[in-house]
Amino acid sequence: MKTKVWILTTLALVASLFLAGCGATEVPPTVPPTTAGEAPTAAPTTAAPPAGEKVKVTVFVGFGTGTEPEQIELHNQIAQEFMATHPDIEVEFMTVAYDEHDTKFTTMLAGGAAPDLVMPIGVMGVAAYYDEWLDIAPYLQRDGYDTSDYYGPTLKLQTYSDKTVGLPIGVYPTVTFYNQDLFDKAGLEYPPHKFGDANWTYDKLIEMAQKLTLDANGNDAASAGFDPANIVQWGWDGWDWLPFKGVPAKFGGTPLGVSADFKTAVFNSPEWIEAAQFIHDSVWKSYVRPNGEVAGTAFTDDPLVSGQVAMWEIFSWMAYNYGTWTEAFNWDVAAVPTGPNGHLVADANGDTFTIPKSSKHPDQAWEVAKFLMEPDVMSRLAKSYGCIPARKSLAAEWLDGMKADYPNIDWQVFIDSIEYMDAQPNHEGWTPAYTKIWDAAENALTLIVTEKDQNIQELMDNLNAEAQTYLDEYWANK
Repeated sequence: MKTKVWILTTLALVASLFLAGCGATEVPPTVPPTTAGEAPTAAPTTAAPPAGEKVKVTVFVGFGTGTEPEQIELHNQIAQEFMATHPDIEVEFMTVAYDEHDTKFTTMLAGGAAPDLVMPIGVMGVAAYYDEWLDIAPYLQRDGYDTSDYYGPTLKLQTYSDKTVGLPIGVYPTVTFYNQDLFDKAGLEYPPHKFGDANWTYDKLIEMAQKLTLDANGNDAASAGFDPANIVQWGWDGWDWLPFKGVPAKFGGTPLGVSADFKTAVFNSPEWIEAAQFIHDSVWKSYVRPNGEVAGTAFTDDPLVSGQVAMWEIFSWMAYNYGTWTEAFNWDVAAVPTGPNGHLVADANGDTFTIPKSSKHPDQAWEVAKFLMEPDVMSRLAKSYGCIPARKSLAAEWLDGMKADYPNIDWQVFIDSIEYMDAQPNHEGWTPAYTKIWDAAENALTLIVTEKDQNIQELMDNLNAEAQTYLDEYWANK
C-alpha cells in the first residue's frame, strides 16, 4: 500500500522524488525572525548593468502549485505590473511541469544558469535543496523590512539558525473536516470548533469516532455486536495523507525524528512510540480508521468524498475538492484536538520564495520578491494557490471571500489553526540524509496501518537503527 501523503495541487512535493543527500548544511533549529529596527548587515551586491540595459530576473515555477493555465496567466500579469514600475528589470516566469522540476532545476544549477527566484516552494522543497538558497536576512535588515503584519509562526517556517531563506506567501493549516450528515444521522453533536477546548482531545475523538464507525449490519464500533471484518463507514480517517513525521509532535516529540544536533536518531523515543501505537490502535483496536489496504483502494479521490468517513484531519489545500464535497453532503470544520499529553499542534504546509545563492542577480531578485509580498499581490497569489495569505491584514478579505463561496463553513477555524502550527521544526524540515530518513519513516507508517500484528516497539527500534545508519554515513562524509 502506498500511503497517500502528497496529493497536493498546491505543494505536490513527494520526498522520494528529491535528490538524496542534497548537500544541506548543518542546520540547528531556529532563531527569531528578522524584524525592522535591527542593526543592518551587509547585503549581497551585484554589479550594476550598463546604462540603459535591463537585468532579467528568471522566476522558476514548478516545485508545487503555480503551473495551471490560469496561474501562468496571473504570473505573467504580475510580471507586467512589476515591470511597469521597474523599467530596469525584466521579469520572466519559467514554468516547469512538476514531474520535471528536479531535473530542470539541477541542470540549471550545474550549467551555471541558476534561476533568480524559485516560487512558490514549500518547506520540503527548501529542505531538499537547503544549501542552494541565499540568506535574505541581510536584505531584510538593510531595508528595515517590516514583518509585523505576518502571522508570527509563519515567519519561522523558513527561518533557521544560519539563514532566513524566504518570507511566507501563504499557509495551509490543518483542521478537522467533518461530514455533518453522518453526525446528524448518528444523533451526535458536532466536534468543537474552538482550539484548546478542554473537551476536545484525541481520546474524545476516538470515543466519538467509534459511534460513527458502522459495520454492514449498522452496529457501531462501541457495541458488542460490531463486526470489524465488515466495516462500511469509518468515524475518522486519522492522519491519512499526513506524513508520519507530522504526528509525534502531538505527543510531545520532535517531528524530525533526530536530536537537536542532528546526529542521533530518536524514532524509538517514548513520544514516537506512543504516536505509532496510537495510529495502530485507531486502525486495529478501536477500528475507527480504515486500514492501509482500504485507504489505498477504496478512497480513490479523498476519504471524505466517499461519504464513508465522518472526520478527517488534513491541510487546507483540500480546497480543490470543497466544491465536490458541497455537492455531495453538508460539511464543516472543527479544531484539531489536543494530544494525550496536553500538546496542541496543528500541522501546516506553507509556500514561500527562495533566491538561489548562485543567482547572478540577487539584488534584483530581492526587489521582485518584495513586490510579490505586497498585500495586493500576495492576496491574488494566495487565492490562486489555494492558501491563506501570510499577512494578518488580509485575513478579513480571505474570510469574506471564502464565506461568499461557502457560507455555511466556519472559516475562522482555519485562521485560528495558524497559531498552533508546527512552524519550527516543521515536519517537512531539513535533516541529514533527508530523503532516506523521510522514506524510512513513511515505510514504517505503511507497516503500522497494514499489519494488525505489528510489534510497534520492534518496528520503531528498527526504524531508529536504519535512520541512525543514514545519519552516521552523512556525518562520516563531512
